[in-house]
Amino acid sequence: ASTLPPLPWESTMASLSSSVGLPVDQFKFTFCMLLALPVGYIFKGVTRDPYTCSNEQKPSAIAARHAVCMTIGISFMIFLFGYDAIHSMVSSAVGFLIMRLIPTKNVHIWMTVWAMSYLTCSHTYRMFVAYLGWELDFTNPQLLITQKLMNIAFALYDSSRDPSKCTEEQNKRKLLKPPTFLEFFGYIFSLHTLLGGPATDYNDYICWIDGSNCKGEKPSATAAVLKKVGGGIICVVLFVVIGGHFPVGVVCKPEWLEQHSPLFVFLYANFALFLMRHRYYFAWVLSDAACNAAGLGYAGKNADGTPSWSGVLNIQYAAVEGASNFRSAMTGWNIATSNWLRRCIYERVPPSGPRTAATFAMSAFWHGLYPGYFMCFLTCALINETARVLRRHLRPLFIPSEKAEGSLLARLYHLGSWFITMASLNYCAVPFMVLSFERAMVYWVYWRFLPHLIAAGLFLLVPIALKAPKREPAKKE
Repeated sequence: ASTLPPLPWESTMASLSSSVGLPVDQFKFTFCMLLALPVGYIFKGVTRDPYTCSNEQKPSAIAARHAVCMTIGISFMIFLFGYDAIHSMVSSAVGFLIMRLIPTKNVHIWMTVWAMSYLTCSHTYRMFVAYLGWELDFTNPQLLITQKLMNIAFALYDSSRDPSKCTEEQNKRKLLKPPTFLEFFGYIFSLHTLLGGPATDYNDYICWIDGSNCKGEKPSATAAVLKKVGGGIICVVLFVVIGGHFPVGVVCKPEWLEQHSPLFVFLYANFALFLMRHRYYFAWVLSDAACNAAGLGYAGKNADGTPSWSGVLNIQYAAVEGASNFRSAMTGWNIATSNWLRRCIYERVPPSGPRTAATFAMSAFWHGLYPGYFMCFLTCALINETARVLRRHLRPLFIPSEKAEGSLLARLYHLGSWFITMASLNYCAVPFMVLSFERAMVYWVYWRFLPHLIAAGLFLLVPIALKAPKREPAKKE
C-alpha cells in the first residue's frame, strides 16, 4: 500500500491528529467511534422498521437495512485502513464461498481453518512491519471478522447434527440455511459491531435488522446512550489522564525494579494495569452506545418498566473489577469473545478432553503470535483450574450453607478471594501488555515465579489434603 497514492483525507487526518496530540491511527479510530453514534440514530431514522411493514414491503425493507449496514461498514473500513481494507473484503468473500460450497457437516472445519489461517498470516505480517507496536491496523477488524465467520459456520454445522446431541443454546441458534449475500455481508461489515466489537451472534443481528427484537415498539435509547458515553469519558480520564503517569512497561525494566521495594512494585503494577484496562472499556462502552443508538441491543424491559439495553453489552465492569473468582473475571471481560470461545471451542471439545487449555490456547492464537499472549493465557488456564479446585475444596469450609453466605467469615472469604483474583489477573496481564518474552520474563523472574509455583502446588496438593465437603442446602423456614 505504501507505493499507492495517498487517499484524499489522509493529510487532513494527519494535521488534525497532530493538533490534538494523538497518533493518527488513534485519532481516526476515536473519530469513527464517535461518528458511529449519530450514524446509528440516522440509520434508525431513515430505514423502515420491517416489523411494522406489510408482507409485500417487508423483504425490501430488510434488504435495504442489510445494504446500508454493509455500505457504511465498508466505507468506514476504507476511511480507517485505506488500501488495507482489501484484507477484510477478501477474507470475508472467501468465507462466503466456503459457506455456500462446503456441506454443512464440514463447514465449521473449513471456515475455522480459513479464518484462523488468514488471521495468523495477518498477525505474522504485523510482527514484521510493526514489531511490539500497538498501532491500529486492519488486523483489528480481522479479529472480529474471524469470530463472525466462525459464528455462522458453527451455527450451520449444528443444523446438520442430531438435535438431541446439541445443547439448548445450539438448537436455538442453529441456522437451517446459509445467509444470502446481503445477509452475510451486512452482518460481517455491520459498522456498529466492526470497530470495537462486540461480534454479535448472527441471530441477534438478524433480529435487529428485521425488527423482531423490538416487535414494533420504539423504546428510547437516549438514557442508555448518555450513560454509556459518560462511562466512556470516565474511561478516557482514567486511561489517558491518570494512566499516562503510570506506564505498565516500567515494571519490566530491571533498573526500575531495583529502585523500589516489592510492596511498591506490587501496588504499582496492579494500579497501572487497572488503569490500562480502561482503554478496552472505552472502546467497548462506546461501541455499545453506538449499537443502542441504532436500535441494536434492546433486551426488553426492566422490572420498573424502563427499556433495557444490555443485549450487546461487552463488559460487566463490576463482574471484572469486583470478581471474587477467576471465572467471573474472565466471563465478564470481552463478553462477546468469551461467548465465541465457549460456543466454538470449549463446547466442541469432549467433556473429558482439555477444554480449558484448548480454549485459552485458541484465545492466545486469536490475539496474536507474540509470546506474551501465550504466556498470559496459558498461565490463566493454570490459575483458572486451580481456582476451581480451591472453590470446590475450600469454599465449603468458610461457607458451609447458603444461610452462611452473609456471615463475617463468608465476607472475609469473598474479600480474600477478590484480592487473590485481582492479583492473579494482573500477574497474568503483564506479558499481555508488554508482548515480548524477554520483557515479561523480567517481571516474572522478579517474583521468582511464585504465583505459578503456588498455583501448581495448590492444584496438585489440595485435592489430596482435603476432601471436598458437601455444602448443606439452606433450610426452609
